Amino acid sequence: MPLFLRFVMSLVAALSLAASAAAAGPLQVAVSIAPQKYFVEKIGAGHVAVTVMVPAGASPHAYEPKPKQLAGLSGAALYLSCGVDFEPAWLPKFRAVNPKMAVVDMTAGLVRLPMAAHHHHDEGEHEEAGHEEAGHHDHDAGAGDPHTWLSPAYVRVMAVAIRDALIIADPANASAYHEGYAAFARELDALDAKILDLLAGLGGRRAFLVYHPAFGYFAKTYGLTQLAIESEGKEPSPKEMAEIHEEATEHGITVIFIEPQFARAPAETVAASIGGKVAVIDPLAENWAENLLAIAQALKGSLAR
Repeated sequence: MPLFLRFVMSLVAALSLAASAAAAGPLQVAVSIAPQKYFVEKIGAGHVAVTVMVPAGASPHAYEPKPKQLAGLSGAALYLSCGVDFEPAWLPKFRAVNPKMAVVDMTAGLVRLPMAAHHHHDEGEHEEAGHEEAGHHDHDAGAGDPHTWLSPAYVRVMAVAIRDALIIADPANASAYHEGYAAFARELDALDAKILDLLAGLGGRRAFLVYHPAFGYFAKTYGLTQLAIESEGKEPSPKEMAEIHEEATEHGITVIFIEPQFARAPAETVAASIGGKVAVIDPLAENWAENLLAIAQALKGSLAR
């Protein structure tokens, strides 16, 4: 075969492969909440298209995906779960819609904190341990506090699981996923250092009051103590309210933090009783790094005097 003809045939074959790859498009990945989208896109390095099941403004504690969302899962190659409340009921239905879709728990093996109870006096035993890395054990992924994504230490562990799941689903882009993971790990280190520096010098004022106990992992990582009004979806009893008032006074708390996914009125009632105010911090914002820094700044503002 003439050299020129061989060159033309090789060129045609190469272009055909490129066209096939382009036609295949990015890896279709579905996740439960918006912060996961941030992680997957960072590690995916332009090779993923991410669908979020719980839309902005909705709560993953009781969300029910719409039929259109279920139908959209038919094209997903991978679903990354994170242990939020709606998943146990809905993951089997997601698998039924798309049996070929791999379902990976990106929090598997993480040590879960217990959800904060109304009785707060013992809470500091696990949350004042200070800045530390997330550990592992074979605990049931559905138990305990699901808000693991609010600590860079825990996200470091989840990032490895995301990277490995992407590589298994799309081995052709393994090198890109390794590079995306490395870049994201550096971002995590920088964010962690920035938050540590921001919260330095708070002294003995380390307790903050939230309506819903979503910030236990953040508190554990940065040596703070989370006090919560709600527990397991239940309003406090009059006795528990008296205890909350006592603790707020004891710690000099004048701000109650509430998530935008929850009604504001109950928190305002408690705030009025302690002569305080309500402020909003969001555990589900899509720009995770910027939002985590904003949470740190809001907490520092409530603690610093």
